[in-house]
Amino acid sequence: MISIQQLEESYIPPSQITLVFESRILWRDLATWLQAYLVSVFAGFGNQDSIEVKLREVIVKFGNILSTVFGGEIGEQYSNLITNWINTFKLLVDAQINDDLNTVNEYTNQLYENINQIAIFLSQVNPFWTESEWKALLYRFNEMLIDQLSAYLYKEYTSNIESFDRLLNLTSIIGNYYSRGLLNYLTYSR
Repeated sequence: MISIQQLEESYIPPSQITLVFESRILWRDLATWLQAYLVSVFAGFGNQDSIEVKLREVIVKFGNILSTVFGGEIGEQYSNLITNWINTFKLLVDAQINDDLNTVNEYTNQLYENINQIAIFLSQVNPFWTESEWKALLYRFNEMLIDQLSAYLYKEYTSNIESFDRLLNLTSIIGNYYSRGLLNYLTYSR
């Protein structure tokens, strides 16, 4: 009975509830399009521009969700952070292909710095998200993407399938944390 009264007091518009549910799948979409990018690069399909359009669409959705909940400036800042992270990953792919160890190390370190910035940012905009939890989740995400990159580089295709499956499972965990944080913010911060 108490929770019903609490929910009545903190009404969340249906459009925002829809955004919360849609936010769960964005992490899966991101992983899927990054996987498609790797396939395109290593198979030589030549459709990287089309895939980058899809990646930008995911980034825009991330930004729109945070803009709706926290305001346009927050959404834009988050979009910039995700864009920087994706661009660094693409540079890492190129460095791996070119077998440039120094540049690989530089971009790998930059990926983790990007993640640190994202974790700090998200924990500052929403009290229901913690920096340590975001770091733990996104470090694992990063590691799995790098594992996929290595599997393609060394033609370990079975390993890549297993790695991608684990990555998709992780995106469900990240999506749940992300959406639960949004829902809690909308429920208890009004």
